[in-house]
Formats: sequence, C-alpha cells, structure tokens
Amino acid sequence: MKKPENHVYRADLMEAKRRKNVRMQLLSILFWGLLWGCMIGGGILGFNYLFGDMPSVSSEQELWVSNRPSSLEVVDSQGRTIALRGPRFGRRVPIDELPARVITPFLAVEDARFFEHKGVDFVGVGRALVKNIAAGHTVQGASTITQQLVKNVFLNPHQTIKRKAQEMVLAWQIDSKFPKKKILEVYLNRIYFGNNAYGIDAAAWRYFSKKPQELTLGEAAMLAGLPKAPGRLSIDITAKPALDRRAVVLQRMVDAHFITPQLAADVAKEPVVVKTTPDPDEGELAYAVDMAAKEIDTLDPPISPDRIARITIDPRIQQDAVETIQKILAKNAGSGVNQAALIAIDKQGRILAIVGGRSYKQSQFNRVTQAKRQPGSTFKPLVYAAALEMGMTPNTIKEDKPININGWKPQNFGKTYSGKVTLSTALTKSINTVAVELAVQIGIDRVIGTAQRLGIESQLPKHPSIALGAGEVTLMDMTRAYATLANDGVRVEPYLIERVDTTRNTIAYERKSHAPTQVYDPLKARQMTAMLGDVIAFGTGHRAQLANGREAAGKTGTSQNFRDAWFVGYTADIICGVWVGNDEFKPMNGVSGGTLPAIIWSEFMNKAHEGMPLNPLPTIDDLNRPDSQTMAMFYENLAQFFSSAGGESLGALGQERKRVEQ
Repeated sequence: MKKPENHVYRADLMEAKRRKNVRMQLLSILFWGLLWGCMIGGGILGFNYLFGDMPSVSSEQELWVSNRPSSLEVVDSQGRTIALRGPRFGRRVPIDELPARVITPFLAVEDARFFEHKGVDFVGVGRALVKNIAAGHTVQGASTITQQLVKNVFLNPHQTIKRKAQEMVLAWQIDSKFPKKKILEVYLNRIYFGNNAYGIDAAAWRYFSKKPQELTLGEAAMLAGLPKAPGRLSIDITAKPALDRRAVVLQRMVDAHFITPQLAADVAKEPVVVKTTPDPDEGELAYAVDMAAKEIDTLDPPISPDRIARITIDPRIQQDAVETIQKILAKNAGSGVNQAALIAIDKQGRILAIVGGRSYKQSQFNRVTQAKRQPGSTFKPLVYAAALEMGMTPNTIKEDKPININGWKPQNFGKTYSGKVTLSTALTKSINTVAVELAVQIGIDRVIGTAQRLGIESQLPKHPSIALGAGEVTLMDMTRAYATLANDGVRVEPYLIERVDTTRNTIAYERKSHAPTQVYDPLKARQMTAMLGDVIAFGTGHRAQLANGREAAGKTGTSQNFRDAWFVGYTADIICGVWVGNDEFKPMNGVSGGTLPAIIWSEFMNKAHEGMPLNPLPTIDDLNRPDSQTMAMFYENLAQFFSSAGGESLGALGQERKRVEQ
C-alpha cells in the first residue's frame, strides 16, 4: 500500500518543480523583456530628446533667411541708402566674386579642411582633443564652418550635449545637400562681425568703406578674426586684442600653407587703417520710413527679414520741404504756430516729399496721414466740382447774400457781401455763402459722393457746414483729391514703395501698375483747374504765386478760430498740400491759409521745380490744337468717363470732337 503513496508523492514534487521552473522562465522573460523595453524606450526617449525638435533643412532659402533679425534698408531711386533700421545686412556676394586673399583667412582660422570633410571633421576633433589634453585647457576648437553656420542659423548658442548633437547631424545633412562653395558663400554672407554688421559686404563697408573684393590681405585677416568674439574685438580693431587675433589668423594661414611665413610677417606689420561709414541720419525722413515699414509689415505673403525698400522720395525735394518748413516757422515764431506738415506727389502718385511734423525727434505723430483736421475753404473746390457735374459752369451766376439754413447763418470772412457773382469769382474770393448755397442746392450726399470719388477717404458729416470744411480730413485726403483734378479727373493714389528687394538680389515685392480710373469728367476737371488758377492769380492764394511765371492752381483754407490753416495746390508737374496749426487745437494768432501755408507752399514749390521746364497747366484751349497730344489724351479720358458713367450717349462726344478737330 506504501508504494502507490510514494509514487503519488514523487509525482506531486515533480509537478511542483515543473511549475516553479515555468514561473522562473516567465519571470526571466518578463525581466529581460522589461530590460530590453527600458533600453529601447530609453533609447527612443533619448533620441527624441536629442533630435525630436531638431529643425529640418529643405531648401537653400532656409539657409539665407532662418533666424535673421529684422532689418529695413531704405534706398532712393538711384539705389543710394538713405535710411537703415536694425542690423546692416550686406548684399549677397557670390563666392566666385571674392578673391583668394579674402576667402583663405576665413578657411585658415575656422576650418582649413573645409573642402575635405563631410560637415563634421573627425580628424580635427581628434587633433583638438590631443592639444587640449596636453595644454590642460581648451586651446583649439574643432567646429567646422558648416557647424558654425548651423549654430548661427538654426540653433541656440548654449553649449549643451543636445545642441552639439543636433549641430553635428545638421552639418552632415547640409553638407550632403548643398555644394561646398554654396555653404561657404552663405557663411561669409551671414556671419556676424560686430558693430551691427552681418556678412562680409557689410563688414567691409562698416570698417573700411570698401567692397569685399577690394579688401587687402591684412584687412581680410582682420575681419576673419572678428567672428570669434565680435562684441569684444570689434570695439576697436586697432587695439591689441584685435591685432593679436589678426596675428593668429595669419599664423593659421601659414600652417595651412596658404601664405609664406615672410608674407605673414610683412602683413602683421601693416597698420590697420579704419575708415568707418556711419549709418545715414534719417532726420525728418523718418516719417516716410515709418510709413514704409508699416506698409511692408502688412504685405501678404510676409517679406523676409533682410528688406531693402526702394521708395519714391526725391532726396533733394525732401530736404527742400524740411528746410522750408523749419525756416518759415522759425521766422514767424510769434504766429502761435507750433506744427506744420507737407506732402508733395506727382501725377502718377509718387510721393516726392513728406514732412509729418516740425521735428520727428520730438513727435513721431505723422500729421500728413494721421491727423484729422478741419480743412476750411480748401474743401470748397470739391463742392464746386459737384456743382459742375450738375450742369453748372464757372460762369453760372449766384448771389452772395445773407442766408439762413434752419437757423444756421454762415457769414463771409469779412462779413460783407458782393451780390451777384460767377462761380469762378465766388471761388476766387472764397465766398462762404455761395459755397453753402451750392451744397444745399445739389445735395449734401452728392457733395460727399464727389469728394469721395476724388480722393477723400475720411468720413464726412452730412451737414451743410461741410461746404465750409467743417468735416475732419487728413492732409493726404486733400492732396489726393486735388491731384485727381490736376490729372484730368483720373484718380491719383499716392504711394511710397516702388519695390522691396532682399540682400540676395531677389525682388520680394514690386508695385503693380494699375489701369487709370476716370472718376471725374476731364473737361470739368480743366474748368476747376482754371478756377483754382484764378485763386492764385487774383484771389486769396496770391502769396502762393510761383517764380518765373510758372502756372499754378490751388486754394487756401482756414478753420474756425484760426485752429487750422491750409494751402493745397498744383502745377503741371507736382501736387502739394501744406497744413499748419497746433496739436492741441490751440488757435493761432490770425494765421490763415493765405499767409504761412501759402508762403511755405510757394517757397517749397519754387525749390522743387528748379531745373524743370515751365510746363503750363492743362486748359480747355489745349483742345483747339488738332495735333496736340494733350487733346488725344483728353478725349481718351473723356470717353472712359462716359463709358464708366453708363447711361450717357457718346454721340455728343463724337460730334464735339469732330467740331474741335475741324
């Protein structure tokens, strides 16, 4: 009976042992699984930590624009720099245009094996490691030019294992994607040289007033030494730290067999002759630069940070505007005038000069585009323009007499009345009652509609007092509206930016030409020009008369209690608006549009037209010349106007043209 019991007992022990082995095997598998899982997971986490946020480099464009601080260089029509905001970015210099004496100092001191490695120089790393161990401290680095480009363009400057790992991987990627010469070109054109200068072109100009191609070996060696510590070394490149660094560059060139020891010794003895070129002083041009910067920031798609804006400002005319305003305001210090503004444009809309205030340093508020003031009688021509559209003519008779409009009794400036007058005479004398009567007769909505078509973009009040300039508008508004009259009824849109380039010689933005928009009958525009010409010849604007008999048309304006004084007018070539007043709306000492504004306008326009032919204003009489180019342009504009107006027959136009040509 015991044998079966022993057999069962041994079977139980064997089963228990088997189960224990299974459990141990399962635990072993679990342990190794967990261990490998941790290792793999740790590896993945480590990889993600090192490279998860690493930027990618997919195009050459990224090499040029990534991580650039924003800059705006403003140039005139001749390409001359007239303003600079932010860092000075040099123009892109192709590597093939740089002589060997300029390139080799950079290669020697930064990466003598540049053309031999694949972005990371392991030979250089080993050599640097041996030298640093032997010296007991860091005496030599091993970063390649490609790695330095990566560090400056894509990564932060912090010395961490993560950044170094990314730097090496990106350097290898860039080296495999782009030719060596392209990498070196980007590096030389983007590296920082201190003193706000980025790129070899900016550095050569900043320190030596030269083009990079003109640098001597000594000058190139000096520049090649600056990127190591640009903030410290660029303070004074004639001082010992910079000279010592230049000596290091020359010795590295000898070590790399780029130059002989004798040439290095000779160059080291050369004195450093610094010829700095300061950035241009914006002065009052800063108002225009503000406008350009604001407009560029609104462009879609956004423009890369290295922006070079070519603007329409004529430097000579701009300076004339600034000097005229400052001189006349200083000469009339007792007038109670603290501020003035001026804008001048041509018939294409190019802004030739803009002065947003008496002193940009004291106030950056642009009184041409931002200040809304009452234009006074400079608004009257827009009322008369609407009246002509209703079938009236300059010879239409109106009576200057006291009027009462729902209790409002507008009076003339001298509180006298002239009786029956033509519209032309009423405008010449700036009679208030006739302007108000016209506005009421033709309708305030029609007046506002005409003003908006001509160029007023500010909101206008629907009240008869609008005829006397009771609404608030900008100087830009008024100048644009007068420009449309000067341009035979073709709307003029003032603009400042012609084109925006990048430092890489690419065009980022170019203003597109727009088809002219005929918003007002050209025949009536010439009638308005004739009436506004009389204002200067015989009326309130006589102080605006120009030298040498140059023809001009324009209108004075004075708001209530002498808070604003205006003169807006034009010649055959330039349209100009002037405003004087005080920011706090304080009344001036009897200053009207026919005094200081007209004087400023006249003196400025005389200067602005120097060297220009005495072109006459366009008149209706020009149409009596069958061979006149003016007549052809007139009829083209007139046809466009009737076509856009829709409902009026062109038959009368054809008959009139036939009659005139005969």
